[in-house]
Amino acid sequence: MLHQKEPQYPPANKDRMHPRTNDGVKRLVFRIGRIFSRGLAINLGLLLLAASWSIAATQPLHRVQSPERLQAAFTGLKANPNSRTAQHHFLKAFPRTYKKFQAYFGAGGALADGNECDYIFALSALQSHHVAEVGSLLVQLSKDAEVQGNAPSCLHNVMANYGSHFTKSFAAFLHQLSPQERGQLINFLADIESAHYPEYQAIIQNLKGLKESDLAKEFQQAQAERSRQTRR
Repeated sequence: MLHQKEPQYPPANKDRMHPRTNDGVKRLVFRIGRIFSRGLAINLGLLLLAASWSIAATQPLHRVQSPERLQAAFTGLKANPNSRTAQHHFLKAFPRTYKKFQAYFGAGGALADGNECDYIFALSALQSHHVAEVGSLLVQLSKDAEVQGNAPSCLHNVMANYGSHFTKSFAAFLHQLSPQERGQLINFLADIESAHYPEYQAIIQNLKGLKESDLAKEFQQAQAERSRQTRR
């Protein structure tokens, strides 16, 4: 009687104890295919692959924002000011927090070369085509801002300009802030010339016209407080 040899298996490779996610998924899909029907295996395989891609997508992207990226995007915007692609690249590269804003444009910042306000004023040029995106960006920056230095003063001008021209959108963004954040932003806008400059006055009048009486009162109160401070 012939004795059939038992199949020989290669020794386990310790270096492959922790395969990469995609390789592990592919092997698991293959094993499922041998157990279940082809249709079910394909469906399960797609689900597993989708899960692995979803995990990879949640990993942080490096260098999504950097001074160099913003500088390159601004150069592209100046070369093609009407290009929607160039506009989107610039907006995506612009800093999203006041801390990063200061790191770019504040004293000693990466882009504080005397032309830092050019980057900030570019937002005003884009606001009519990107009302929501520019408004959200400006509000997120201004809620933590103080009028100290060149770049914050430019941000103040751009925020006031936006608020006076797109008051309805501006009010909607203000309602999304906490009372403390909203108060900080309003004080930021009131912190120049006793808050009697035209844009500030336009914001108040427009808010009244929109029946946003509570917001209008907050701006008026900040204006009155600023006036008292300047008389001291």
